[in-house]
Order: sequence, then C-alpha cells, then structure tokens
Amino acid sequence: MELEVPDEAESAEAGAVPSEAAWAAESGAAAGLAQKKAAPTEALSMMAQPGPGHGKKLGHRGVDASGETTYKKTTSSTLKGAIQLGIGYTVGHLSSKPERDVLMQDFYVVESIFFPSEGSNLTPAHHFQDFRFKTYAPVAFRYFRELFGIRPDDYLYSLCNEPLIELSNPGASGSLFYVTSDDEFIIKTVMHKEAEFLQKLLPGYYMNLNQNPRTLLPKFYGLYCVQSGGKNIRVVVMNNILPRVVKMHLKFDLKGSTYKRRASKKEKEKSFPTYKDLDFMQDMPEGLLLDADTFSALVKTLQRDCLVLESFKIMDYSLLLGVHNIDQHERERQAQGARGTSDEKRPVGQKALYSTAMESIQGGAARGEPIESDDT
Repeated sequence: MELEVPDEAESAEAGAVPSEAAWAAESGAAAGLAQKKAAPTEALSMMAQPGPGHGKKLGHRGVDASGETTYKKTTSSTLKGAIQLGIGYTVGHLSSKPERDVLMQDFYVVESIFFPSEGSNLTPAHHFQDFRFKTYAPVAFRYFRELFGIRPDDYLYSLCNEPLIELSNPGASGSLFYVTSDDEFIIKTVMHKEAEFLQKLLPGYYMNLNQNPRTLLPKFYGLYCVQSGGKNIRVVVMNNILPRVVKMHLKFDLKGSTYKRRASKKEKEKSFPTYKDLDFMQDMPEGLLLDADTFSALVKTLQRDCLVLESFKIMDYSLLLGVHNIDQHERERQAQGARGTSDEKRPVGQKALYSTAMESIQGGAARGEPIESDDT
C-alpha cells in the first residue's frame, strides 16, 4: 500500500474538459416518487441519472469487434473485474485500521496498490492486465458511508459478491454506468476534471452532511482510479435511488424552468422516456399531493440543498422525479397473476437502509416519530 499526494499537474486526458456545471448536470440531481391518488410517496432524491446514447462511440465509450462495451479501449468486463478487486482490497484494508475523526488532510490522501496479474503477497492473482488501483480520501469516504448507515461488510458484499451489471442506457456524456446486483449502488466513470472537482468539494460536502444528513444531493460512497496500459479510468460510487425492482411509470427531469423544457418527439418514442417541466405541468396540472409534514420537510431539504449548490457555484442541475403508481402496479400485478409486492422482491440490503429519499427525509416518521423540522 502506497500513499500519494494528488498530482495537480496531471494532464486531463483527451476530451476530459467538462465544466463544473457539467458534473452537476450528470451527477447533480434525481428523484423517485410513488403516487396513489392522495397517498404519500415512495421515493425522492438527487443523484446521477443515466441517459440515452448507447450503440456508438461517444467520448471514451465505444464497442469493440466482439460487441463488448469499452472505455478508453478497456473492455467493460476487465474494468468491472479491476474495480471489484480494488475495492475489495482497499475497503478490507481500511477496516483493519481503528476508526478516528476525519482530519482536513484526509480529504487529500490518495492510497495506491499494484495488482500484478500473477498476484503478490498483498493481492490475488487475476487474468486481467497488470493494473494499479487508487483510492481517494479513503478515511473521509468511510465516514460518509458510516453516516448513511452502510457497514463495510455490506458495502463489500454489494460491490464485490456478484458481477456488476452494466446499464444499457448510459449517460450521454460517454460515461459507463454499472449497478450492483442488489440495486444498492451505481458506479459511474468520470473524467479527470470531474474527479478533481469532486475532490475539491469533499470538505464542503463533509460539512453539509454533518449539518444536513437527510440531503437529497448525491450520496458519494467512494472515488477510485484504475490505471492500466497508460490509461486512467476514474469511477465514483453513488446511491441508486431508482431500483430496477420498482417500476417507475413516469419519469421527469425538472429544472424549474419552461424554456425548451419539453421532451423531444424522439425521447417520447422511447419505452421509458424522461419528460420535462412542461410535460409535468401538462400531464399533472394538480401536481402530486403530499401531507403537510412531508411537504414541509421536502421543501426545507430542497432549499438547503440549493443553497449548498449555490455555495459550490454549481448552477446546472435538476431534480429527477420518478413516479410509481401503486394502483397501476396493482392492476399490472393482478393481470400477470404475480404474487407478492415489489417491496417483497426488493433486495434485503435495501430494506435495511433508507432505500428511498422520501424515507430519508421523513426519517422515523414512518415509525410514528415526528418529522424533524429545521426553521433556521
């Protein structure tokens, strides 16, 4: 295990020149919400949302002769294997160290471990090309995971126990997206400038989580880099708030603006289109009904989150609203003759955590405890 100081002079790779706002646009906001007439909701959050753009070379993402997805000419299967080996080692190694308070220097630490294909006294043998795995701010990210109730064993089990699943509709930026088999986590490739920007945000992100643990902003659980063949592939691990086992009947990307905020004809032709503000106003003129306490808690959380984004000088972000219609789901379930509910099919891991953002906002309210209100 080696410790490194981040190289400020490291050149951005070709195409790695997104603005800070571009990071926010791809990774800044998402939500899910269940509707049943006047019933409360199922899910709501801010996070990265995969978009269209599969089947051709886009940015660093491409397809090789065999039809397998590549990123910087590294096959997806190789990248997934390296990610799982690296995270398995670094999280296990960190777990052997005593817990302590997060210090300012922890945000700038980079740990590095070499994985030769033949193995070493620290790493197992593997059938990939030799690679180096870097972990950014491991102690700080361990704190973030603990704050969200994620134990090291659960984190390792979700990320490393089963093969990662590549999403078929990755982001239009050319990133790759993976989801864990239990639907808990999303892994997204990020460019150098994006990773650098996230590193700069970490101290402020830490302060925001201490003051507002029920934020709807992305929940970042880890930032890593796979170095192989002269290429640097950086990935971030985030929460997944739109699980595959819960069908979202409608999905809206909302910015609070009406200028060019209608889904295109091409978008609407998709099997699972993402609508925009004008579509929401047209299709749901009365909005979605929430009880007073939930509405108040939601508005306060959104206001705090927007202030945080403003303090980071981020202006290009949106709220992704996913609508799961419980009545429609029940009709579909009965028509299919299925037994059980989507919650019963939900992986055990998601039952143990705040699996939806609305549950995160409400906290113990679902157990009869009052919803916290912050009037400051």
